Amino acid sequence: MGQHPRRGVNMNRIYNSNTNGVSIGVYYKTKNYTYNYGKSILATADNFYNIGSVAKTFVTTILAQAVVEKKINLNDDIRKYLSSQFPNLQYNSKPILVENLANHTSGLPRAFRVFSSTIQDSLRKLTISEQAKFYSLYNQDSLLADLHRIKLDTLPNTKFQYNSNAMMVLVLLLENVYHKPYEEIATQYLRTHLKMYNTKPFLTNTEITNAVQGFNNSRKPQQFLNLRGFYFGPTMNSTINDMLKYIKANLSMKDKAIRMTHQLTYGKDKGFGMGLGWMMDNNSNGERYIYHDGNTKIGYNTLCIFYPNKSLGFIIIVNDTVSQDKVGELENNIKQALDRQCNHFNN
Repeated sequence: MGQHPRRGVNMNRIYNSNTNGVSIGVYYKTKNYTYNYGKSILATADNFYNIGSVAKTFVTTILAQAVVEKKINLNDDIRKYLSSQFPNLQYNSKPILVENLANHTSGLPRAFRVFSSTIQDSLRKLTISEQAKFYSLYNQDSLLADLHRIKLDTLPNTKFQYNSNAMMVLVLLLENVYHKPYEEIATQYLRTHLKMYNTKPFLTNTEITNAVQGFNNSRKPQQFLNLRGFYFGPTMNSTINDMLKYIKANLSMKDKAIRMTHQLTYGKDKGFGMGLGWMMDNNSNGERYIYHDGNTKIGYNTLCIFYPNKSLGFIIIVNDTVSQDKVGELENNIKQALDRQCNHFNN
């Protein structure tokens, strides 16, 4: 997806690819609809998936809640919430603001630590599980140590550059202001505000048995992993039914924090823009939509997208690493079919 408008193509393309299965949730004018397709085991709307980078929208929703609770301010210098001094986290005397972490305009490098070619070659010989274990050792202290060595070369708030590491700095800030692990902060907010009981950063062993099997591009099953540590971007697991609650909450905007995440912080109100975590754009018909997608190496591909003016939203999760463009094309085709049906009944 990225910043580019989605183009509709024949829906069969996703089924004729390496796709092993797909789960679809549609929220339309207060009603939920779900659909599951599978070549082997058929998933249900209550099975767990890892939703990839869609997890970032949960981080920024928690940020907005922290703003509501007056624990943090979007226009604050991020160094206000860090325990040590970071004179390097500014460019031409302009500091990185909290908001810049949430809308990918911080100017921070996309990789805080680049491992040597020897280490990278060694990692390639490991299984995904072994690689994840290695990266999980990169913790809060590792992140802070690397932050001390960073040198900015761009003015904050002047350039959009998608940055998972910057989002992990935001997770660190939230842990500092709440004095709790992010997992606890997130699950408490989701349960108390949105009644989402099956959305959490990490799954128990029992919950993992209820996770949909993920596959890679070679159709090989991938072991489900809890992606711990601060090296990867934020992680989150959810179900189609729980994500439909999330879409409903985003469309109704009754929650103060959610309303805040939709406010434009960068870009254009007609064209590509950023809220807090959420990306925004207009399709060829001029309709404004809000979205985020995600892809994980453990075998999942996700698109969460909604159209505020139509009270319409989609959550689509494929249990393999098929390209994100194809998932967007699937959503586009479903929406076009719904539009045609609505026009037929209106005429």
